[in-house]
Amino acid sequence: MVAKRFHSLEARDNWVGYALLTPAILIFVMITGFPVVFSITMSFFRWRPTETANPFVGFNNYLRVFANPSFLLSLRNTFLYAFGGAFFKVLLGLGLALLLNQKFKGRGIARTLLMLPWIVPITASLTSWNWMFDGMYGIFNIILMRLGIISESINFLGQKGTALVCVMTAGIWLGYPQIMVMILAGLQAITVEQYEAAKLEGATPFQVFFRITLPSLSGVMKTAIILSVIWTFNAFNVIWLLTRGGPSNSTHVMNTLAYELSFVNMKYDQGAAMSVSILIMLAVFLFIYTKMQKENEAQ
Repeated sequence: MVAKRFHSLEARDNWVGYALLTPAILIFVMITGFPVVFSITMSFFRWRPTETANPFVGFNNYLRVFANPSFLLSLRNTFLYAFGGAFFKVLLGLGLALLLNQKFKGRGIARTLLMLPWIVPITASLTSWNWMFDGMYGIFNIILMRLGIISESINFLGQKGTALVCVMTAGIWLGYPQIMVMILAGLQAITVEQYEAAKLEGATPFQVFFRITLPSLSGVMKTAIILSVIWTFNAFNVIWLLTRGGPSNSTHVMNTLAYELSFVNMKYDQGAAMSVSILIMLAVFLFIYTKMQKENEAQ
């Protein structure tokens, strides 16, 4: 009788919880779920703002997107931007986290300064980067010319060879603080006794790093890498605000190309097909991330 009453009270509490969650779930579905379903549906129809009829076209929108000369370029740039950016973010984040994990005078100030890319509004940050890369008055041109490395100004954001490198640099600067904080938290979870035991055994700093620090950070590093890839893969702000996909579409990634197809060229159907393609790729990365999380929890 007692067990039955406890079970009923527990069930009642669960139903109360579900009732309280229902409004939030409905809002989430309306804000997130409906646009996703609508985009998937739109990708299978011809959908233009100047046409009243929306005939079913099957996979034609996907075929047109994949046949677009800019698609392969944007796909290459997306993977280069995502994996290249993730590599340097993790590398920079690891180095700075190791530095901040040490005790030195002014460590609090250093932590604050290194968090600035995360704190400063992205529009303000990218405006500053745009000015620094400026072809006439940018600080990089001024420094290089005064050092005698170049004899005339370089339009960094206006040339194919430098534009993608510039947007990657800005993206790495904006993204490393998150990785740094994650790795720093992992470093502080390593017990001091492990380092003291290694010193007593005569281990060098090199051996301590590769035999204690790095193995202890393996779970955090895996998570940091996959999250960085997901964040960077889904990037839009940096590239659109700095170059708008130019010059000659050389910095287009899949997100900016989808935006251009939809809201510049008014090809909503092809933009939707591009967005769905991005969603599928992100779902793969999310599956990998979830699997890694389960493996870490099992360990």
